[in-house]
Amino acid sequence: MLMSPTPQTGRLGSILAIDDEAEVVALITDYFSEAGYQVVGADHGGDGIMLAEFERPDVVVLDIMMPGIDGLEVLQQLRRRWPGLPVIMLTGVGDVDIAKEALRRGAFDYVQKPFAWEHLERVVAAALTAEAPA
Repeated sequence: MLMSPTPQTGRLGSILAIDDEAEVVALITDYFSEAGYQVVGADHGGDGIMLAEFERPDVVVLDIMMPGIDGLEVLQQLRRRWPGLPVIMLTGVGDVDIAKEALRRGAFDYVQKPFAWEHLERVVAAALTAEAPA
């Protein structure tokens, strides 16, 4: 399911949240919208890739473990299309080795679930200010 963009101005940047749990997408959308970001979300990897094409976000927050197209496949497709797009992976406690593999494949960073909002916001801010890889 695609989540429509929020009416915020997005003055801090735009975020695409992709997680198979619609509640997580809604929470990320609400939190970052209130903080001043423009946020769109998808609860399926394929929808997330499509939204990235249309919305051209500044950063992606992407769950690793999803049915169908998992986070590593979505990451690979995003890297191919937009090599400089920062992607932050969300991972459960047992998925740390997979998260490290995501870093090797070009993810900007990973954040473990359950996460502290302040920590996720710092990682997003860092991704937005980091220079794109050459």
